[in-house]
Amino acid sequence: MHAGHEDTIAACADVEALLREGRTSAARKAARAALYTEGPDPRLYALLGRAYAAEGAHEHADRAEAVFREGLDAFPDDLGLLAAYTDLCLADDDPARNRRAAELAARIRELDPDSAQAQYAAEVPGATGRPSDARVQRHDARLVLAVIGHPVGAAHQAWDQARSRPADDRTAVLAESLTALAHRGRAPLRLLVRAPLVGAVGCWAWFVGVLLAVAALGLPAWTGLAALAGPALVPLLHLVLAAARRRALARPQVAAAPPSSHSAFPALPQVPPYTTREKTAAVLVLVAVVAALTVFTQYAARR
Repeated sequence: MHAGHEDTIAACADVEALLREGRTSAARKAARAALYTEGPDPRLYALLGRAYAAEGAHEHADRAEAVFREGLDAFPDDLGLLAAYTDLCLADDDPARNRRAAELAARIRELDPDSAQAQYAAEVPGATGRPSDARVQRHDARLVLAVIGHPVGAAHQAWDQARSRPADDRTAVLAESLTALAHRGRAPLRLLVRAPLVGAVGCWAWFVGVLLAVAALGLPAWTGLAALAGPALVPLLHLVLAAARRRALARPQVAAAPPSSHSAFPALPQVPPYTTREKTAAVLVLVAVVAALTVFTQYAARR
């Protein structure tokens, strides 16, 4: 390791210690001195900007912003610097800075969607594209089931990963979800997770088909209740997965177990947005359901 790099790390530690003690003026001087002697460094720019921002006055916020911008001119892709600038924009009452926070958050998520900074950026008001917890849960379960295949084996491997990372809520939710889906009799729910588009369309196709068949064949109107058997799987899956999330988030904190030896377990990537195909299918299903309900209602009224 180069001496200059070690000196920069030591300088950052000194500045952070001063900030924790509330000695913001001394922290600014130390950060400035380190930038002068050690040269530009994104961590020092972030600390200097934080030291100015900690003063709370409007003119110090302007100086902090100038520091962050200077740092980003030299290190435009540094996540720590972007996150520090985001904090400044969120804490300010200026609407322009508040809007800039959302832009910075989007930049962080674009650079490294799996980073800790990206997870924080997803909470920024105005940040777009943050998937719901339920969507993340279904995405992760589908990914692991696709790679591992057997639901029981997938659950076992997920638990291995969860035990090695006890503070990781996402992996814990995945392990609980796969365990719940592996129960006997839940193959239809696993199908909805493995192939969500095909499964959802199939459920509602059953609904539409039964209602239209009742009207076409002149069957008693009460037989139309059979149409609910298909779409009923959707709320049932929701209840099962919601219970799994609650169990995972209520788990006791334990020490980390040794890392799993299973190499087949995939990394959990960023959840992609809904595709055009999925959105189009949702619209078509909605139109078909409304049409079937209209036909069935008119038929039932004539009975």
